[in-house]
Amino acid sequence: MKQILLLGDSLRMGYEPIVRKMLEGKANVSGPEENGRWAGYTLNSLRFWIPNLPKPDIIHWNNGLWDLGDDYQLGRPFSLPEEYESALERMITVLRKLFPEAKIIMATTMPTDNPDTSDIEGYNEILKNVAARHDIPVDDLFPIVAGRAAEFVGPDHIHLTKEGFETVAAQVVSVLEGYLQ
Repeated sequence: MKQILLLGDSLRMGYEPIVRKMLEGKANVSGPEENGRWAGYTLNSLRFWIPNLPKPDIIHWNNGLWDLGDDYQLGRPFSLPEEYESALERMITVLRKLFPEAKIIMATTMPTDNPDTSDIEGYNEILKNVAARHDIPVDDLFPIVAGRAAEFVGPDHIHLTKEGFETVAAQVVSVLEGYLQ
């Protein structure tokens, strides 16, 4: 059975158990127990997580919200666009070095109601450009939530509602199933 590794922030942690259940009997789904936070944090943490996870055949990866946040009200995102791009590039290099046979899928960042994350579409364009340069498919999660943000984004203005997580999980599964043959 194929091994799927899900990487990303707390939104990944929200849809991961649903994806695992939906793919039960078709694939084994795992992910770090820890929140991947921003792209650079996920990159750095791989060395700690990988020894405790099965070797993946498919990697589905979703970072971005933490990169966009202006957590200290400095009038800038936590990761500047060029820093985000660099972290994505380095992450691809490391994942390909660690798992040369694995299929990598990058996922776009989903919209929120948090004003600190107002440039999600700009950062998603960075991600899509990096993915294209490396011939990596993109699971575009942004429009799945954007069209229904009022019902899918929860009261904390960042995380998804139960229905939102279920809908995003169904999208992730539909993409992953295309690589399970």
